[in-house]
Formats: sequence, structure tokens, C-alpha cells
Amino acid sequence: MSRTAGKFEWNMVELPDGITTSNGNWYHTTSEHIQKYIPGLLKKHSIEKIIKSADHWVSSANGFALILYLILAFFGIDAFISAAISLVLFLFWHFNTSAFVTPMLNQLVRLFNFDGFLYVSSAGVLIYLSMQGEQTAMWVGLLLFFLFKVGLLKMLLKWITSKKDNNKVEYQDRILNMLLIRYGIKEGLYSGDIQNMQDSLFKTINYHKTKKKKR
Repeated sequence: MSRTAGKFEWNMVELPDGITTSNGNWYHTTSEHIQKYIPGLLKKHSIEKIIKSADHWVSSANGFALILYLILAFFGIDAFISAAISLVLFLFWHFNTSAFVTPMLNQLVRLFNFDGFLYVSSAGVLIYLSMQGEQTAMWVGLLLFFLFKVGLLKMLLKWITSKKDNNKVEYQDRILNMLLIRYGIKEGLYSGDIQNMQDSLFKTINYHKTKKKKR
């Protein structure tokens, strides 16, 4: 992780066992295997661009849920009802993210992960709620900000799912897999059966996970 003048700067490092990013995500594949998975894709889109987009999708549930609460609270919906709705959206989106992944929405997802957008939106709405005397909505919003922006809820879910099935393909790998497929279809590089493509990538993922554990 690097910082320039106090500003967060995203970066990634490719290792023999996979790709790790400054957001703390580990993808159990390499550029070599991605090139074999969808030949020609890395000539159109850099590995950095693809992995950074995957990182945005991995964290997208946090941004969407937080902004939804702010919108509902701003329009006067009860704080606890708004919080419940945002939590439901978070859980739904978290467990179904890969179904919605598409390069066409990369910029929208990037916006909802942009710190400046989230900080300004949160501060503006929370200050407004406080000025309107909506103290409960303001404090609930502050709590949700820490749950979503810091990623505490996502970390809890990751810990719970990791205890259930260690052999299951990890969340970030499923998202990257779908993003690669959608990129391949978009660029006309996709050929063959999607299930075979997925099986091929998941074998690679499990291979790198096994190597990582043995180190």
C-alpha cells in the first residue's frame, strides 16, 4: 500500500501463487492463467485495470448499502426501517454480487467505492439530519458508516463463511471469474462453454490455494 501526500493509492502485486492488492484481496490466479483462460483479453485490457475493477466489485455491497441508507434517511424514512432495508440490500448484494458483475457498470461501482464521494455524501446527510433534529437517524447513520465504510460487516461475513467450507471458491475469486467472462463476451473473445471455462479457472484457483497453504 502506498500513499502520496496522504492520499490512498491502489496497487497490486503479482506473485507465483496469485495476485494481492492494497485493498487486502488475494486472487488465486495469475496473468498467465488469465491469458490462457481468455486468450487476447490482456492485450485489450491491462491486468491492473481488470483486478482494480474486481476490487471495486468486491467492496460494492458496502457502498451501495451506505448510500441507500443515506437516501432513505434524507427523505424522512424511519431510521431503523432505513437501516434494516440497507442491511437487507447489503446481504442480498454480498451473496449475489457475481450475478450482477459486468464491465458496463464498472464506473458506477467505482463511484460507490470512491472515498471522496462516500465521505462527502455521508457528512452532508448526517449534518443535515443533525440540524433537523433527527438525532437517532444521525447516530444510526454514523454506526452504519463504520460498519460499511470500514468493512466490519464484510469482514464478519468472510470469517463466518471461511469457517463453513474451506474448499469453496472464495468470494473475490468468484467475482473475478465472472468479470473475466463478461469482459470476454464484451470483447468477442469468449469461445466455448462457460461452465468449462469456470471449471478451468476454479481448478487453477484451488491449485494456487493449495500451494499457498503449503508455503
